[in-house]
Amino acid sequence: MIVMKFGGTSVADADRIRGTAEIVRARLERQPVVVVSALGGVTDLLERAIEAACGDDLEGLEPLLADLERRHRWALAGCVDEARGHHHLSLEVDGLFEDLRQKLRSIRILGEGTPRAADAILAIGETLSARIVEAALRGSDVKAVAVDPREVMVTDDSFGEAEPDLERTAERAASRLAPMLDSGEVPVLGGFVGATIDGTTTTLGRGGSDTSAAVLGSVLDAEEIQIWTDVDGLMSADPRLVPGARPIPTVSFAEAVELAFYGAEVLHPDSLAPAVRKGIPVRVANSMHPDRPGTVIVDGADRCGESAVVSVASRSGVTSLRVINRRMRADPEFAAGVLASLRSRKVAPDLLVATEIGVHLAIDDDAAQVSLQEELRQYGELDVHGDRAIVCMVGSRLADGRSRRDAMEAISAWEPELLVIGSSGASLAALVRTDRLSETVRGLHHRFFEEGEAE
Repeated sequence: MIVMKFGGTSVADADRIRGTAEIVRARLERQPVVVVSALGGVTDLLERAIEAACGDDLEGLEPLLADLERRHRWALAGCVDEARGHHHLSLEVDGLFEDLRQKLRSIRILGEGTPRAADAILAIGETLSARIVEAALRGSDVKAVAVDPREVMVTDDSFGEAEPDLERTAERAASRLAPMLDSGEVPVLGGFVGATIDGTTTTLGRGGSDTSAAVLGSVLDAEEIQIWTDVDGLMSADPRLVPGARPIPTVSFAEAVELAFYGAEVLHPDSLAPAVRKGIPVRVANSMHPDRPGTVIVDGADRCGESAVVSVASRSGVTSLRVINRRMRADPEFAAGVLASLRSRKVAPDLLVATEIGVHLAIDDDAAQVSLQEELRQYGELDVHGDRAIVCMVGSRLADGRSRRDAMEAISAWEPELLVIGSSGASLAALVRTDRLSETVRGLHHRFFEEGEAE
């Protein structure tokens, strides 16, 4: 069997949902389990609705609810032709929107929304999407059955960032999903959503739908996990910076994780872990062009004869922080103190070099708050620079000394402030000024992907 996850762009409207139904129908012999995100943009609208409710902003809330309802009504009308089925599903949608309004009303009365309340509201987006996709599949003569993910995905109670319980989820999947597959049915589940052992709704955080697919694929011993999106796979660079960027046919799990962390928005960095542990291939494919092969992520990828770099990932919106120990001598407590401050604020550095004398790190702009900077100044002199970006060359052959030297020589032309070799050996990341980001990425892409072709 396979797990097929469709992101928000693949279920954005009626046309896309019908296209998704055809992709699933063409793969029925592979016994698919379907995981869907909320309709494109719906999670953002729900988050804005929660924010409006917390501020008792009724004027701001009503247009959001109207937009949410209109989008789902249009999708429903375009996907369900049969009158009786349309009426039945319309009543279900009525009930879900009434539930949404009641939950938002409770937040308005209380004047605040807890993470637990937010999870219950955000889950409605996936529930609506799954029911509409189920109806579209049935309209394509597929024996689809919507399954509430809270009946299968068991998590802890870390609301907003819940961690799946693989053992309990495996038990639920075996009892709930496996019999459906044996009988020729196609389960359709909302991604991103789970529940604690006592049934309280949780969400897995942004990128959680990919994690849902990976977890289900892992516990069901899937042949393959497919992530359907709106691009042709993982790319050799950001196409917005390098128009000649191309899909990568195959990457290793280690390479894919590095790409996800350093800017490839197709995948969430944490989502691959369950698949990695089981060695299940993950295919990233384009739902707008299902005939294209996409990128296959496997346990290991043979790179003999290929460039040492498989992709040049990049990400802007980074701040550089350099803390220098005033005492200018070895002090084990110095670096430990800086790291403790980051940990207490749940700030994970993108890049980090630490010694007893100095710590140089790069973090997202949002995390580089004044209060954090003031706290870091207690450990030493602080040098702060915004308008920074990360450029990361990714490739498993960078673990080889010669390949790594070539990559370091190539990046040196753009005078990076910081250069870090990834612990996996599959990356070499550099911190550069934002105004040099585009030329750096284009130059490296030309060096590792185009020079040989030009010759």
